[in-house]
Amino acid sequence: MEVYSNIFILLIIFNFIVLYFFKFLIKKVNIYDFPDNVKKIHKKPIPLMGGVIFLINIVLFFLLEYENLSDLEIKILICSLSFLIIGIADDKYNLTPNTKFLALIIILSLFFYFVEDLIITNIKVYGFEIFLNKFIGVFFTITCILLFVNAFNLFDGINLQSSSYGLYLLLFLIFKGLFLKTLIVVTIPLLLIIYLNNKNKIFMGDSGTLFLGSIISLFIIANYTKFNSIEIDEIFLLMILPGVDMLRLFIQRIYNHKNPFMGDREHLHHYLSLIYGYKFSIIALMGISISPIFLNFLIDSKIVIIIFIIFYLFMINYLRQKISK
Repeated sequence: MEVYSNIFILLIIFNFIVLYFFKFLIKKVNIYDFPDNVKKIHKKPIPLMGGVIFLINIVLFFLLEYENLSDLEIKILICSLSFLIIGIADDKYNLTPNTKFLALIIILSLFFYFVEDLIITNIKVYGFEIFLNKFIGVFFTITCILLFVNAFNLFDGINLQSSSYGLYLLLFLIFKGLFLKTLIVVTIPLLLIIYLNNKNKIFMGDSGTLFLGSIISLFIIANYTKFNSIEIDEIFLLMILPGVDMLRLFIQRIYNHKNPFMGDREHLHHYLSLIYGYKFSIIALMGISISPIFLNFLIDSKIVIIIFIIFYLFMINYLRQKISK
């Protein structure tokens, strides 16, 4: 544990150094999110630095601890860093949704070729058990990851939203007690990102959300498939808000003959911030995100899911009516 403490202290000091040279780093990276007064209503260009901050921390972590990491942790980190690189390319060159989607499928296909024991082949939920063959299991597992990563990416709409939600998920995984060192190492730069994002000095960017979404989803799957430390209904409750919001938008966009992957300002967070302002929106979103897991301590998860969906649909309808007045 003393060795771990030394690594964490070193990384904390390193992030203070990153903060000190932050302006220099911004100029070198030179990736910005420019306002368009339609989907992006911030006043000035904001650096997209979330992924870069994660990248330099993970590279340092590799240099210090590569020989002490498990084979699974190394492969998960490499996979998530590949997502991060795709995100940087998207932030810089604005990749088409199809190009990004194909690249992520290739990365995950290669990952599960080398890490077969993370493939979901057994789904146990509410007393039912479904067995999948390897081919269907790979397809199902990749689909689950891409759905969550996309939902997490879409959840990045206002400052502190995706970063706070990501922190909540990381703390949940840390509470489970597995992969502690790596999870804490991911949490340390996330705290720096939260600090800078709160001051409107950076955005997470696709690089940050793709990295964080992928590493969280892979560690959750590892908890489920290898260690049986998490249940399917827990996973659903953890991810229910961004998942349900994404599903609603996909259905709505397809119904309106729009590309389901193209952004708009119809998310729950857009409605909340437009009516109640930024600070209330963040508090409300985090409360809504966390409440299903806490309610599950009191009542059955099936009832929690039903209550949540009813509450969500009522809230969307209420906010729409309030905006239209």
